[in-house]
Amino acid sequence: MAKKQDALPWRIPHEAMRFSGYRAMREMAAYEADDSPVGYGALGMYLLSHALWLADEMQRGAFDQLNFLARDGALVKTAFDLVARSGGLSVKTGYVRVSRQAVFPLHFRGPEDLTQLPQWVQIAAHTERSIMRLLASNLKNGAADSADDVRLLTEKDISALIARCSTLWDAERAAVYRRHAQDYLQPFFEGRCATFDVGYNLRSESVIREVTGAEITAFITHTDSGVPYERGVPFRTLYGRSPYVSWVAREQFLLEDAPLCAGYDARGPVLADRNPDVNPYIRACQAQALQFVADMTEKYGAELLKMPLRPADGCAAFEEFLHCAKRRDMLAFRDSRVENAFHAGAAGEDSAFLQWRLMQTDFRAAVLGEPQLLTKIRRVCIRLMEDPASIRGKLSRK
Repeated sequence: MAKKQDALPWRIPHEAMRFSGYRAMREMAAYEADDSPVGYGALGMYLLSHALWLADEMQRGAFDQLNFLARDGALVKTAFDLVARSGGLSVKTGYVRVSRQAVFPLHFRGPEDLTQLPQWVQIAAHTERSIMRLLASNLKNGAADSADDVRLLTEKDISALIARCSTLWDAERAAVYRRHAQDYLQPFFEGRCATFDVGYNLRSESVIREVTGAEITAFITHTDSGVPYERGVPFRTLYGRSPYVSWVAREQFLLEDAPLCAGYDARGPVLADRNPDVNPYIRACQAQALQFVADMTEKYGAELLKMPLRPADGCAAFEEFLHCAKRRDMLAFRDSRVENAFHAGAAGEDSAFLQWRLMQTDFRAAVLGEPQLLTKIRRVCIRLMEDPASIRGKLSRK
Protein backbone atom coordinates (compact mmCIF):
# COMPACT_ATOMS: atom_id res chain seq x y z
CA MET A 1 0.00 0.00 0.00
CA ALA A 2 1.36 3.40 -0.95
CA LYS A 3 1.22 6.86 0.58
CA LYS A 4 -1.82 8.35 2.28
CA GLN A 5 -3.25 11.58 0.91
CA ASP A 6 -5.10 14.27 2.82
CA ALA A 7 -8.07 14.59 0.49
CA LEU A 8 -9.68 12.49 -2.22
CA PRO A 9 -10.66 14.16 -5.51
CA TRP A 10 -14.30 12.97 -5.39
CA ARG A 11 -17.32 14.53 -3.81
CA ILE A 12 -19.06 12.72 -0.96
CA PRO A 13 -22.61 11.62 -1.83
CA HIS A 14 -25.29 13.26 0.29
CA GLU A 15 -25.42 11.69 3.77
CA ALA A 16 -22.99 8.95 2.78
CA MET A 17 -20.70 9.65 5.75
CA ARG A 18 -23.49 8.56 8.08
CA PHE A 19 -22.75 4.98 7.09
CA SER A 20 -19.75 3.22 8.59
CA GLY A 21 -19.22 1.07 5.49
CA TYR A 22 -18.73 4.13 3.32
CA ARG A 23 -16.48 5.81 5.86
CA ALA A 24 -14.28 2.70 6.02
CA MET A 25 -13.99 2.56 2.22
CA ARG A 26 -13.25 6.25 1.98
CA GLU A 27 -10.49 5.94 4.57
CA MET A 28 -8.91 2.99 2.78
CA ALA A 29 -9.24 4.74 -0.59
CA ALA A 30 -7.12 7.59 0.74
CA TYR A 31 -4.11 5.33 0.19
CA GLU A 32 -3.05 5.69 -3.43
CA ALA A 33 -1.65 2.81 -5.42
CA ASP A 34 1.01 4.02 -7.85
CA ASP A 35 -0.48 7.52 -7.65
CA SER A 36 -3.67 6.29 -9.32
CA PRO A 37 -6.72 6.76 -7.09
CA VAL A 38 -8.96 5.85 -10.04
CA GLY A 39 -7.91 2.21 -9.84
CA TYR A 40 -7.34 1.67 -6.14
CA GLY A 41 -10.00 3.95 -4.76
CA ALA A 42 -12.72 4.64 -7.32
CA LEU A 43 -12.85 1.30 -9.15
CA GLY A 44 -11.97 -0.53 -5.94
CA MET A 45 -14.91 1.02 -4.10
CA TYR A 46 -17.14 0.22 -7.09
CA LEU A 47 -16.20 -3.48 -7.06
CA LEU A 48 -16.48 -3.80 -3.30
CA SER A 49 -19.89 -2.07 -3.27
CA HIS A 50 -21.16 -4.53 -5.86
CA ALA A 51 -19.78 -7.45 -3.86
CA LEU A 52 -21.38 -6.25 -0.64
CA TRP A 53 -24.70 -5.60 -2.40
CA LEU A 54 -24.71 -9.10 -3.83
CA ALA A 55 -23.66 -10.65 -0.52
CA ASP A 56 -26.62 -9.00 1.19
CA GLU A 57 -29.01 -10.10 -1.57
CA MET A 58 -27.74 -13.68 -1.50
CA GLN A 59 -28.37 -13.90 2.22
CA ARG A 60 -31.80 -12.30 2.02
CA GLY A 61 -32.89 -14.54 -0.86
CA ALA A 62 -31.25 -17.74 0.43
CA PHE A 63 -29.70 -18.43 -2.96
CA ASP A 64 -27.70 -21.61 -3.54
CA GLN A 65 -25.65 -20.36 -6.48
CA LEU A 66 -24.59 -17.01 -7.93
CA ASN A 67 -23.33 -17.12 -11.51
CA PHE A 68 -21.36 -14.22 -12.96
CA LEU A 69 -21.75 -13.74 -16.70
CA ALA A 70 -18.69 -13.25 -18.88
CA ARG A 71 -16.89 -11.08 -19.50
CA ASP A 72 -17.78 -8.02 -17.44
CA GLY A 73 -18.71 -10.14 -14.43
CA ALA A 74 -15.15 -11.40 -13.91
CA LEU A 75 -13.83 -8.67 -11.59
CA VAL A 76 -17.05 -8.51 -9.58
CA LYS A 77 -16.84 -12.29 -9.11
CA THR A 78 -13.31 -12.01 -7.75
CA ALA A 79 -14.42 -9.25 -5.39
CA PHE A 80 -17.47 -11.24 -4.27
CA ASP A 81 -15.42 -14.38 -3.63
CA LEU A 82 -13.05 -12.35 -1.42
CA VAL A 83 -15.97 -10.90 0.53
CA ALA A 84 -17.75 -14.25 0.81
CA ARG A 85 -14.61 -16.01 2.04
CA SER A 86 -13.86 -13.40 4.67
CA GLY A 87 -17.51 -13.22 5.74
CA GLY A 88 -18.15 -16.97 5.87
CA LEU A 89 -20.87 -16.99 3.19
CA SER A 90 -21.70 -20.40 1.76
CA VAL A 91 -23.03 -19.29 -1.64
CA LYS A 92 -21.49 -21.22 -4.52
CA THR A 93 -20.27 -19.08 -7.41
CA GLY A 94 -19.77 -19.82 -11.08
CA TYR A 95 -18.46 -18.02 -14.15
CA VAL A 96 -20.59 -18.57 -17.24
CA ARG A 97 -19.11 -18.05 -20.70
CA VAL A 98 -21.81 -16.22 -22.59
CA SER A 99 -22.24 -13.24 -24.90
CA ARG A 100 -24.88 -11.56 -27.04
CA GLN A 101 -23.24 -13.21 -30.04
CA ALA A 102 -23.29 -16.69 -28.48
CA VAL A 103 -26.95 -16.55 -27.40
CA PHE A 104 -28.25 -14.79 -30.52
CA PRO A 105 -29.19 -17.98 -32.45
CA LEU A 106 -31.02 -19.25 -29.35
CA HIS A 107 -33.61 -16.48 -29.55
CA PHE A 108 -35.10 -18.32 -32.52
CA ARG A 109 -36.57 -21.82 -32.17
CA GLY A 110 -37.76 -21.96 -35.77
CA PRO A 111 -37.98 -19.79 -38.90
CA GLU A 112 -41.31 -18.39 -37.70
CA ASP A 113 -39.44 -16.67 -34.85
CA LEU A 114 -37.34 -14.64 -37.29
CA THR A 115 -40.07 -12.01 -37.36
CA GLN A 116 -38.63 -10.99 -33.96
CA LEU A 117 -35.23 -10.25 -35.51
CA PRO A 118 -35.46 -6.45 -35.03
CA GLN A 119 -36.17 -7.02 -31.34
CA TRP A 120 -32.80 -8.68 -30.77
CA VAL A 121 -30.44 -6.77 -33.04
CA GLN A 122 -29.94 -3.28 -34.39
CA ILE A 123 -30.53 -3.95 -38.08
CA ALA A 124 -28.92 -0.68 -39.22
CA ALA A 125 -25.61 -1.73 -37.63
CA HIS A 126 -25.30 -4.71 -39.94
CA THR A 127 -24.90 -5.90 -43.47
CA GLU A 128 -26.81 -8.87 -44.77
CA ARG A 129 -23.77 -11.08 -44.32
CA SER A 130 -23.01 -9.99 -40.75
CA ILE A 131 -26.61 -10.77 -39.70
CA MET A 132 -26.44 -14.17 -41.37
CA ARG A 133 -23.12 -14.88 -39.66
CA LEU A 134 -24.75 -14.23 -36.30
CA LEU A 135 -27.45 -16.72 -37.30
CA ALA A 136 -24.97 -19.17 -38.85
CA SER A 137 -25.67 -22.05 -36.46
CA ASN A 138 -29.36 -21.93 -37.44
CA LEU A 139 -28.81 -21.70 -41.20
CA LYS A 140 -27.50 -24.05 -43.84
CA ASN A 141 -23.74 -24.43 -43.84
CA GLY A 142 -22.11 -21.61 -45.83
CA ALA A 143 -25.38 -19.67 -46.13
CA ALA A 144 -23.70 -16.33 -45.47
CA ASP A 145 -20.90 -16.75 -48.01
CA SER A 146 -22.78 -15.20 -50.92
CA ALA A 147 -24.57 -12.52 -48.88
CA ASP A 148 -23.79 -8.82 -49.37
CA ASP A 149 -21.19 -7.50 -46.93
CA VAL A 150 -20.94 -3.89 -48.12
CA ARG A 151 -24.27 -2.09 -47.74
CA LEU A 152 -25.66 -1.47 -44.28
CA LEU A 153 -29.25 -2.62 -43.93
CA THR A 154 -32.28 -0.38 -43.38
CA GLU A 155 -35.76 -1.06 -42.06
CA LYS A 156 -36.94 -1.49 -45.65
CA ASP A 157 -34.71 -4.57 -45.92
CA ILE A 158 -36.15 -6.44 -42.93
CA SER A 159 -38.89 -8.35 -44.73
CA ALA A 160 -36.59 -9.58 -47.50
CA LEU A 161 -33.89 -10.50 -44.98
CA ILE A 162 -36.33 -12.52 -42.88
CA ALA A 163 -37.65 -14.27 -45.98
CA ARG A 164 -34.16 -15.23 -47.14
CA CYS A 165 -33.07 -16.48 -43.71
CA SER A 166 -36.30 -18.50 -43.47
CA THR A 167 -35.53 -20.31 -46.72
CA LEU A 168 -32.01 -21.06 -45.48
CA TRP A 169 -33.13 -22.35 -42.07
CA ASP A 170 -31.59 -25.68 -41.05
CA ALA A 171 -33.63 -27.27 -38.27
CA GLU A 172 -31.06 -29.97 -37.54
CA ARG A 173 -28.17 -27.53 -37.14
CA ALA A 174 -30.30 -25.26 -34.95
CA ALA A 175 -31.26 -28.18 -32.69
CA VAL A 176 -27.65 -29.30 -32.33
CA TYR A 177 -26.53 -25.80 -31.37
CA ARG A 178 -29.31 -25.51 -28.78
CA ARG A 179 -28.34 -28.89 -27.31
CA HIS A 180 -24.68 -27.85 -27.03
CA ALA A 181 -25.69 -24.62 -25.27
CA GLN A 182 -27.97 -26.53 -22.91
CA ASP A 183 -25.27 -29.09 -22.09
CA TYR A 184 -22.90 -26.29 -21.12
CA LEU A 185 -25.35 -24.05 -19.24
CA GLN A 186 -27.46 -26.60 -17.36
CA PRO A 187 -24.91 -27.59 -14.67
CA PHE A 188 -24.60 -23.96 -13.55
CA PHE A 189 -28.29 -23.67 -12.75
CA GLU A 190 -29.31 -26.20 -10.16
CA GLY A 191 -31.26 -25.10 -7.10
CA ARG A 192 -32.12 -21.50 -6.29
CA CYS A 193 -29.90 -19.51 -8.67
CA ALA A 194 -28.99 -15.92 -9.35
CA THR A 195 -26.93 -14.23 -12.03
CA PHE A 196 -24.91 -11.03 -12.12
CA ASP A 197 -24.18 -8.87 -15.13
CA VAL A 198 -23.70 -5.13 -15.62
CA GLY A 199 -26.96 -4.99 -17.62
CA TYR A 200 -28.77 -3.84 -19.66
CA ASN A 201 -31.68 -5.74 -21.21
CA LEU A 202 -31.42 -9.32 -19.87
CA ARG A 203 -30.72 -10.87 -23.28
CA SER A 204 -28.48 -13.62 -21.92
CA GLU A 205 -30.54 -14.17 -18.79
CA SER A 206 -33.75 -14.70 -20.74
CA VAL A 207 -32.04 -17.23 -23.01
CA ILE A 208 -30.50 -19.07 -20.06
CA ARG A 209 -33.92 -19.34 -18.45
CA GLU A 210 -35.51 -20.59 -21.67
CA VAL A 211 -32.77 -23.11 -22.53
CA THR A 212 -32.24 -24.55 -19.05
CA GLY A 213 -35.75 -24.18 -17.63
CA ALA A 214 -34.19 -22.82 -14.43
CA GLU A 215 -35.91 -20.23 -12.28
CA ILE A 216 -33.31 -17.52 -11.89
CA THR A 217 -33.17 -14.03 -10.46
CA ALA A 218 -30.97 -11.58 -12.33
CA PHE A 219 -28.94 -8.94 -10.50
CA ILE A 220 -27.69 -6.13 -12.71
CA THR A 221 -26.01 -2.80 -12.07
CA HIS A 222 -28.67 -0.95 -14.01
CA THR A 223 -30.97 -1.05 -17.00
CA ASP A 224 -31.45 1.63 -19.63
CA SER A 225 -35.02 0.89 -20.76
CA GLY A 226 -38.22 -0.89 -19.87
CA VAL A 227 -37.25 -3.91 -21.98
CA PRO A 228 -36.16 -6.13 -19.03
CA TYR A 229 -39.72 -6.11 -17.71
CA GLU A 230 -40.76 -7.96 -20.89
CA ARG A 231 -38.16 -10.73 -20.60
CA GLY A 232 -39.95 -12.87 -18.02
CA VAL A 233 -36.93 -12.91 -15.67
CA PRO A 234 -37.21 -11.43 -12.15
CA PHE A 235 -34.43 -8.89 -11.68
CA ARG A 236 -33.05 -6.33 -9.29
CA THR A 237 -30.78 -3.37 -9.97
CA LEU A 238 -28.16 -1.72 -7.81
CA TYR A 239 -28.84 1.70 -9.35
CA GLY A 240 -32.26 3.29 -9.35
CA ARG A 241 -31.58 4.90 -12.73
CA SER A 242 -29.35 4.51 -15.73
CA PRO A 243 -26.02 6.38 -15.79
CA TYR A 244 -25.32 8.59 -18.79
CA VAL A 245 -21.84 7.17 -19.37
CA SER A 246 -22.13 3.46 -19.94
CA TRP A 247 -21.55 0.65 -22.45
CA VAL A 248 -17.97 0.66 -23.77
CA ALA A 249 -16.80 3.45 -21.47
CA ARG A 250 -17.73 1.41 -18.40
CA GLU A 251 -16.97 -2.06 -19.64
CA GLN A 252 -13.43 -1.28 -20.74
CA PHE A 253 -12.61 -1.16 -17.03
CA LEU A 254 -14.51 -4.37 -16.22
CA LEU A 255 -13.77 -6.85 -19.02
CA GLU A 256 -11.45 -9.73 -18.24
CA ASP A 257 -8.35 -10.26 -20.36
CA ALA A 258 -9.83 -13.18 -22.31
CA PRO A 259 -11.42 -13.80 -25.70
CA LEU A 260 -15.13 -13.40 -26.35
CA CYS A 261 -17.37 -16.47 -26.16
CA ALA A 262 -18.52 -16.73 -29.77
CA GLY A 263 -20.76 -19.79 -29.43
CA TYR A 264 -21.01 -23.40 -28.23
CA ASP A 265 -20.07 -26.81 -29.58
CA ALA A 266 -19.79 -30.32 -28.18
CA ARG A 267 -16.78 -29.31 -26.07
CA GLY A 268 -18.49 -26.26 -24.54
CA PRO A 269 -17.82 -22.56 -25.18
CA VAL A 270 -16.16 -21.62 -28.46
CA LEU A 271 -13.84 -18.68 -27.84
CA ALA A 272 -12.89 -16.04 -30.39
CA ASP A 273 -9.56 -16.41 -32.16
CA ARG A 274 -7.67 -13.84 -30.09
CA ASN A 275 -7.73 -11.77 -26.95
CA PRO A 276 -8.95 -8.19 -27.20
CA ASP A 277 -6.30 -5.49 -27.30
CA VAL A 278 -5.06 -4.82 -23.78
CA ASN A 279 -4.53 -1.30 -22.47
CA PRO A 280 -1.86 -1.57 -19.73
CA TYR A 281 -3.44 1.27 -17.73
CA ILE A 282 -6.76 -0.57 -17.68
CA ARG A 283 -5.06 -3.72 -16.40
CA ALA A 284 -3.21 -1.67 -13.77
CA CYS A 285 -6.50 -0.14 -12.61
CA GLN A 286 -8.09 -3.58 -12.34
CA ALA A 287 -5.19 -4.95 -10.31
CA GLN A 288 -5.25 -1.94 -7.98
CA ALA A 289 -9.03 -2.20 -7.55
CA LEU A 290 -8.82 -5.85 -6.55
CA GLN A 291 -6.02 -4.97 -4.16
CA PHE A 292 -8.37 -2.45 -2.55
CA VAL A 293 -10.99 -5.18 -2.04
CA ALA A 294 -8.34 -7.52 -0.63
CA ASP A 295 -7.12 -4.81 1.76
CA MET A 296 -10.65 -4.12 2.97
CA THR A 297 -11.48 -7.79 3.55
CA GLU A 298 -8.17 -8.37 5.31
CA LYS A 299 -8.69 -5.41 7.63
CA TYR A 300 -12.35 -5.90 8.48
CA GLY A 301 -13.12 -9.56 7.77
CA ALA A 302 -16.67 -10.61 8.59
CA GLU A 303 -17.35 -7.18 10.14
CA LEU A 304 -17.42 -5.74 6.63
CA LEU A 305 -20.77 -7.46 6.00
CA LYS A 306 -22.26 -5.86 9.11
CA MET A 307 -21.31 -2.28 8.30
CA PRO A 308 -24.25 -0.14 7.12
CA LEU A 309 -23.76 0.99 3.52
CA ARG A 310 -25.76 2.31 0.62
CA PRO A 311 -23.95 0.48 -2.22
CA ALA A 312 -24.61 3.26 -4.74
CA ASP A 313 -22.60 5.62 -2.50
CA GLY A 314 -19.58 3.37 -2.86
CA CYS A 315 -19.96 3.43 -6.65
CA ALA A 316 -20.21 7.22 -6.81
CA ALA A 317 -16.47 7.93 -7.10
CA PHE A 318 -16.09 5.71 -10.16
CA GLU A 319 -19.26 7.16 -11.69
CA GLU A 320 -17.93 10.66 -11.14
CA PHE A 321 -14.72 9.74 -12.93
CA LEU A 322 -16.65 8.27 -15.87
CA HIS A 323 -19.00 11.22 -16.13
CA CYS A 324 -16.80 14.19 -15.23
CA ALA A 325 -13.14 13.29 -15.79
CA LYS A 326 -11.16 15.86 -17.70
CA ARG A 327 -9.60 14.83 -20.98
CA ARG A 328 -6.06 14.94 -19.56
CA ASP A 329 -7.08 12.38 -16.93
CA MET A 330 -8.65 10.14 -19.59
CA LEU A 331 -5.77 10.14 -22.08
CA ALA A 332 -4.07 7.10 -20.57
CA PHE A 333 -7.07 5.05 -21.71
CA ARG A 334 -7.27 6.51 -25.21
CA ASP A 335 -6.11 3.39 -27.05
CA SER A 336 -8.40 1.06 -25.10
CA ARG A 337 -10.48 -1.22 -27.32
CA VAL A 338 -13.74 -2.96 -26.51
CA GLU A 339 -14.48 -5.90 -28.78
CA ASN A 340 -17.94 -5.51 -30.31
CA ALA A 341 -18.39 -8.33 -32.80
CA PHE A 342 -22.15 -8.14 -32.29
CA HIS A 343 -22.10 -4.98 -34.42
CA ALA A 344 -19.68 -6.41 -36.93
CA GLY A 345 -21.41 -4.74 -39.85
CA ALA A 346 -20.78 -1.26 -38.50
CA ALA A 347 -17.22 -0.91 -39.71
CA GLY A 348 -15.75 2.34 -38.47
CA GLU A 349 -17.75 2.40 -35.23
CA ASP A 350 -16.58 5.13 -32.88
CA SER A 351 -13.71 4.13 -30.60
CA ALA A 352 -14.32 3.46 -26.92
CA PHE A 353 -12.54 6.70 -26.04
CA LEU A 354 -14.59 8.79 -28.46
CA GLN A 355 -17.86 7.23 -27.27
CA TRP A 356 -16.82 7.93 -23.69
CA ARG A 357 -16.16 11.61 -24.37
CA LEU A 358 -19.41 11.99 -26.32
CA MET A 359 -21.43 10.37 -23.54
CA GLN A 360 -19.99 12.91 -21.12
CA THR A 361 -21.74 15.61 -23.18
CA ASP A 362 -25.05 13.80 -22.61
CA PHE A 363 -24.41 14.11 -18.90
CA ARG A 364 -23.58 17.81 -19.20
CA ALA A 365 -26.76 18.47 -21.15
CA ALA A 366 -29.09 16.46 -18.91
CA VAL A 367 -27.68 17.19 -15.46
CA LEU A 368 -25.81 20.46 -15.82
CA GLY A 369 -28.38 21.98 -18.16
CA GLU A 370 -25.98 22.80 -20.98
CA PRO A 371 -27.89 24.36 -23.93
CA GLN A 372 -28.55 22.04 -26.87
CA LEU A 373 -26.63 24.19 -29.33
CA LEU A 374 -23.56 24.25 -27.10
CA THR A 375 -23.76 20.47 -26.72
CA LYS A 376 -23.82 20.03 -30.51
CA ILE A 377 -20.83 22.34 -30.91
CA ARG A 378 -18.98 20.52 -28.15
CA ARG A 379 -19.64 17.14 -29.79
CA VAL A 380 -18.35 18.35 -33.15
CA CYS A 381 -15.22 19.73 -31.49
CA ILE A 382 -14.64 16.41 -29.71
CA ARG A 383 -14.90 14.52 -33.00
CA LEU A 384 -12.52 16.96 -34.68
CA MET A 385 -10.02 16.49 -31.87
CA GLU A 386 -10.26 12.72 -31.42
CA ASP A 387 -11.25 11.35 -34.83
CA PRO A 388 -11.95 13.83 -37.66
CA ALA A 389 -12.77 10.98 -40.06
CA SER A 390 -15.75 10.06 -37.89
CA ILE A 391 -17.51 13.27 -38.98
CA ARG A 392 -17.34 12.19 -42.60
CA GLY A 393 -18.60 8.78 -41.62
CA LYS A 394 -21.59 10.28 -39.81
CA LEU A 395 -22.45 12.50 -42.75
CA SER A 396 -22.15 9.64 -45.25
CA ARG A 397 -24.72 7.58 -43.31
CA LYS A 398 -27.33 10.34 -43.43
